[in-house]
Amino acid sequence: MVMIMVSAKKLNQKRIPIIIITVILAFCAVSMTATKMIYDHIFARYDTPANIPGELSQMVQSRQVCQFPSEGEMLTGYYYGAQAPEKAPGLILFVPGFHAGGDDYLWQIRQLLSYGWGVFTFDNTGTLRSAGDSQVGFSQAVCDLQAALKYVENQHRFGYNELVLMGHSRGAYAACCALEKAQNVAAVVSISGVNSPMEAVMQMSTNAIGPVSYGNYGFLWLYQAMLFGADTLDMQASEVISESAVPVLVVHGRQDEEFPPDAGSILSHKKEIQSSQVEYLLCDAGHTDLMYDADGTANDALMEQIHQFLMRSIER
Repeated sequence: MVMIMVSAKKLNQKRIPIIIITVILAFCAVSMTATKMIYDHIFARYDTPANIPGELSQMVQSRQVCQFPSEGEMLTGYYYGAQAPEKAPGLILFVPGFHAGGDDYLWQIRQLLSYGWGVFTFDNTGTLRSAGDSQVGFSQAVCDLQAALKYVENQHRFGYNELVLMGHSRGAYAACCALEKAQNVAAVVSISGVNSPMEAVMQMSTNAIGPVSYGNYGFLWLYQAMLFGADTLDMQASEVISESAVPVLVVHGRQDEEFPPDAGSILSHKKEIQSSQVEYLLCDAGHTDLMYDADGTANDALMEQIHQFLMRSIER
């Protein structure tokens, strides 16, 4: 009887590690599944078109619509040409933010055209007129911009000598990161720029389900690394800016609640940016409204400051 009890006790002790391992594996499976569901929900396909004011209808009708491939999907781009590209300051490649397409920045584009710039913008993967079942993830903006750069260069920059990059939010992150590989870029303008994919996704996830998101940090990193690779995922805009000699203008709103000046934004990493070619411009506004006047048109004062920065940059 005693021997039977000892044998049962030993058997139970052997089962404990198996039970622990089973529980851990179950937890990981559930957490990874939940992470994928949350992530895919955040980056679901976006098809809400922008309202095009009557004042801008002619500008939209006269633009050149084109397509180019990115990671196996066909993206739709929009080229707004200057009257004389060879005499224009240059071409601005504008990268839209999250849940936005090229048409969401028409007022800003009109203002840039009034200064003589040519403008090329596009809809990211899984957005509006571009193909893709989803927006894939935060780092997809970097991949899409690289594809847009390749297309623009194949078009001989539409006849322009200078090329500058400009982006909003996620697009600002992509524009800064493009400096790692892009050649002959004269300047970059970051508007409400996010510093890294993990900072951005954690902020989005926290907004969706609360602080419990931090418990899934490792799974979020792993899932994104599976999608884009660890090198792309770990890329920080502040580090790329520091390692580049290209002039960069960092524009941010003091009332930005999506990516505050002191958390998750490029501006929040100001002390880490070592480049002497960086200028900072703080506005008394939020994440997106800093680009607009009270009447809903472009913030003319901001666009003028951006234009002046770009002119200084290409004249250096």
